[in-house]
Amino acid sequence: MPSFEPHHWLLLSYVTVIFGVAIWMAVLAVDSFRATYGGVAGAVTVEDCVYADTEDGSRWTCSGPFVSADGAVRIDAVKLTPRHGDPLEDGVTVTGRVSSPTADTLHTDGRFWMWGTGFTVLFLGIGVYSLRSALRIEREVATPPVDPELAAISARARAFLIEWEHVLAPSAPAAAAPPPVSIVDGPKRANLTVGKVLIGWLLLVLTIAGTVWHLMEWERQEVASLTGQALGTVTGARLGAEDRIEVAYHDATGAEWRVRWKPVDPDSYREGGQVPVRYDPAQPYAVMPAYPEFFEIEPRGREVLVHLVLLPGYVLAWAWTWRLGRWLLGARRRGRPAEAWVMVAQRHWGIEPTSFWLELRDADRIWYQRIVWDRRLVRRLAGDPAGGAQLPLSVELRRCPGLRRMYLVDVAGVGRLWPASTARTRPRRNYQLSPVELHLFGLAEPTGRHLAILLALTVLAGGGWLLAGPATAAYLLALIGGYRLWGGGAPWRGFYALRR
Repeated sequence: MPSFEPHHWLLLSYVTVIFGVAIWMAVLAVDSFRATYGGVAGAVTVEDCVYADTEDGSRWTCSGPFVSADGAVRIDAVKLTPRHGDPLEDGVTVTGRVSSPTADTLHTDGRFWMWGTGFTVLFLGIGVYSLRSALRIEREVATPPVDPELAAISARARAFLIEWEHVLAPSAPAAAAPPPVSIVDGPKRANLTVGKVLIGWLLLVLTIAGTVWHLMEWERQEVASLTGQALGTVTGARLGAEDRIEVAYHDATGAEWRVRWKPVDPDSYREGGQVPVRYDPAQPYAVMPAYPEFFEIEPRGREVLVHLVLLPGYVLAWAWTWRLGRWLLGARRRGRPAEAWVMVAQRHWGIEPTSFWLELRDADRIWYQRIVWDRRLVRRLAGDPAGGAQLPLSVELRRCPGLRRMYLVDVAGVGRLWPASTARTRPRRNYQLSPVELHLFGLAEPTGRHLAILLALTVLAGGGWLLAGPATAAYLLALIGGYRLWGGGAPWRGFYALRR
């Protein structure tokens, strides 16, 4: 049976959202196609416009009653598609087509179905690819039973072949392979790498908490500034497709202001009724109902954007906490001996190594596991006579509890290597594993690259500062560093120079 870890469920949740967006876009595309090629032509008299803060800027969704060109079809309220950059004035007439007499959308662009179809195919492709990644889970391969008689015959055959290899070997003496390093006298304590991991996790959690606190404080100050009180009058009810009401109120100077809200129960608010409101005397247009629980108040664009920015931090912090828990429980288990080869991973399309992996050989099985990069490991390899590339290391493996394999690896002369991924029976397809080349380390990094990275991080931190204060700027920097540390740390040449 395949085994699922928490990140698999997170990926499945992401796939569900992607497929939901694809279905939604497909419904819009089909409705637009039906309206363009066989719908009902007519016009909508704009009655209400609702503001939405999107990635493309401020957008307004307007709505109103629809009347067909021949007057035979009337719909109480339909929404205009696509959205408008500026709100339309009440009473403006917009022509278009609806897909049927019971439709709720007026299509003003005959090519919208093409864009909808394209986005549907795009999201379906992303969803299918992500679903394949979520379901591509390593299975535990059970070792089949071996017939003792066949095993004895195989052993004799291997011994015979080895004997003939020695007979046919060249007369020149071959260099003896260095013996594996003994782990008996090697340290088994945790080295300093785990401290860096804990600091990265703690910084991420603290900056997330700081950003949430800053956002809550900003919302509290916004509400606290609404010290003015007035009694508004409902001047319009059931406006547009949202069934909103329009409320007119007067500030302390006697000036009249108007605002529109969507009540929870539209039947409770009729024209001429009164609604108590609170407003900011310095900015009378900043207003809220005195009893917001009776209205569906849409969150401000800034709040939505901040929560979207915090979403990857939530996922990373939660997954990181789960991994640290597995480490803690795995450190209490008894280790068993094995051999390991240190490999460096490089993407097929990349030019530099990206992470360190271990090739673990345990009980006739081979596992590949990414580890948190540690400078001591490179120093240990640099001190080997063979350069460390082909020298097997005697290690002790401590399996962390969980559905999928994960090992804490104790190496003589180095300490404990902390896993940055689960153990796999084969390396990932987009990576190429090769022996460590020590000449890649210790080289000077171009100054231009340092400046480009520094400039990018400065722009990122500045954007976070403008969005929600210094806590968000620190959060974005902690998120970038935490993501790199979560993946094991990239051994870039300049940033991870080998020093003795």
